[in-house]
Amino acid sequence: MSEDTPLIHTAFRAHARSRPEATALRHRDVVLTYAALDRISDALAARLSERGVGPGRIVPLLLSRAPHQVAVELAVLKCGAAYANIDPAWPAGRVGAVLEQVSARLVVTEGGREVGPYPVFEVADVAHVAADAPEFASAPQSGDDPAMIFFTSGTTGTPKGVVVPHRAVTRMFRPGGLPGFGPGHVSPQAAAPMWDMHAYDVWGQLTSGGAVAMFPRTPVLPGMLREQVRTAGVDTMFLTSSLFNLFVDEDLECFDGVRQLIVGGEKLSPHHIRAVLERFPETDLRNGYGPAENCMLTTTHVITPADCAAPEGIPVGRPVPGTEVYVLDEDGRPCRTGQLGEVVAAGNGLAVGYLGHDGLTAEKFPTVTVEGRPVRVYRTGDLGFFDASGTLHFRGRLDRQVKVGGVRIEPAEIEFAARELAGVRDCVVLPLTEPGEQVAGLALCYAASADGPDERAMRAELLRRLPANMVPHVLRRLEHFPLTQNGKVDQAELRRVVASPRPRTRPPGRAGEEGGVRDRAHVSHDVRAGGDLAG
Repeated sequence: MSEDTPLIHTAFRAHARSRPEATALRHRDVVLTYAALDRISDALAARLSERGVGPGRIVPLLLSRAPHQVAVELAVLKCGAAYANIDPAWPAGRVGAVLEQVSARLVVTEGGREVGPYPVFEVADVAHVAADAPEFASAPQSGDDPAMIFFTSGTTGTPKGVVVPHRAVTRMFRPGGLPGFGPGHVSPQAAAPMWDMHAYDVWGQLTSGGAVAMFPRTPVLPGMLREQVRTAGVDTMFLTSSLFNLFVDEDLECFDGVRQLIVGGEKLSPHHIRAVLERFPETDLRNGYGPAENCMLTTTHVITPADCAAPEGIPVGRPVPGTEVYVLDEDGRPCRTGQLGEVVAAGNGLAVGYLGHDGLTAEKFPTVTVEGRPVRVYRTGDLGFFDASGTLHFRGRLDRQVKVGGVRIEPAEIEFAARELAGVRDCVVLPLTEPGEQVAGLALCYAASADGPDERAMRAELLRRLPANMVPHVLRRLEHFPLTQNGKVDQAELRRVVASPRPRTRPPGRAGEEGGVRDRAHVSHDVRAGGDLAG
C-alpha cells in the first residue's frame, strides 16, 4: 500500500482519533461524531466477523439511506471485506442476479426482510449499538484490495460488477487534492448508493475530516438542497448534468451557499452552466468526467464564461489526483495535440476489474506501452483530444457512430446543433433500429422551455444547420427528460417515448414536415429505438 493511497477505514479512523467530537454524519435529527461512528462500526465489525465476514468476501447490503448504512459499509471494510449496495426497490430477479454474482454467504438487511435462501444479518437504528464497544482490530490489507462493487448495466442484460479497490477512492482526497473536502466542509449524500459517486459523497469527506449530510429520500429535489445548505452547511457537491439542469430550471437559488460544485456524468448544457456562473460567480463550478471503471472522477475542468461560448463545447479538463489520462490512436500510440483518439485512464483510480469476467477485464484493462514503459489502462470507449494547453476535450463515443443510408453519422454533432437553438434545454439523439438491428433512422428527444421550438420549427432549424440526411426522422419535444435513480437521462424511458404511438396533430403534409415523414417508430414497433445514449 502506498502512503498516498491509504485504506478508507484507516483514513477515517485517523480523523476519529485526532478530532473525535467533530461531526461525521447528519441525518434528520441524528448527528454522529467521528468517535461515535467509529465505535458503532467497530461493534458491527465484531458481529460481522463472528458471522464469517473477512478478507476476500463480498457482503451485499440491502439497506435504506440512513446512518446505519454508512456504519455497516465502514464495518465491512474494517473486516477486510468489500461491500456491494443493492437497491431494496430493485426487482427480485435483479437482486437475485447480483447475490449470485457476489457468491453471497450473508446479506445485511433491515426491517425483517428475508432474501430467499441467503442467511441475513439485520441492522436497525444505530442508536441501539453499544457506545462502549472495544476497538476492532482491522484485518491487514493493502490499497489494492477490493473495497466495494458497483453494478452497471451489462450489454447482455445481466448487471456487471465493477470491483473498486481502496486506493481508487482515497487517491483524490489527500492533502492538495480536490477542493471542498476536509474539516469545515459538508457534502450531501445525494448519489444512489449503488453508483460510484456514492463513494465521492460519503468517503470524500469521511476520509478527509469533513461531514456528510444524508438526504432522507430520493430523488433529490431543489428544496431538499436548500434545506441541507441552511441546516447542515452543505457547501460541496456533485450533480449529474440532467439533475443540475432540472435544478437550474426549477430553482436557481437553491445553489446559494454551495461553494464547490461538480457537474458531470453526461454532456453539459452551456445554457444552464452560464445561468449559474452569472448568478454565483464565486462558486467553483467544474465539469467532471469519468467512468465507474476509473472510480468517481477522471478529469475536472474549472468552467469559465468563455467555455460556454466555445464552439467545441465545454472541456472535460485535466486529470484528478492519482490519475493519468492518454489519448491513443487506432494502433495504441499517443495522439499528437489536437488529434482525435480514444481516451484511456491509468493510475490509482483503476478498478481491479469486472467481477467474474476475466476475459472482459483483460479486454478493457490492457497494458499498453506509453513513452517506453508498460502502463495498465482502462479503455473508456470515449473519443477526445488534448488541446495545446493539455486540456482534454470530449467528442462522443466510439460506439455511438451509426450508419444511416450508407452514410456514417455522429449523433453528438446533431445534439450540438440542437442545443444551439434558443429555448432548447437539452437533447438526446438515438438510433431507430429495424429487426436485425440495422439502423433505419434517428430520433431526437429534446427538452424545451415554453418559448422553445415546437417539433416543426425544430426540424426546419436543423435543416438549415445540417445536411438533410443528418436531420432525425422522429422528433419528440418534452418538458423534462425522465431521469434514472442515478440522476442521468433514463434511456429506456426515452426509447418507450419514441416507440409509443400518438395522435396525429394534422394530416400528412409535404416532405420535410413532421406530418410528411413516415414516423417509423409508430409502425407496429417493428422499428425501435436502441443503442447507447451516453454523452
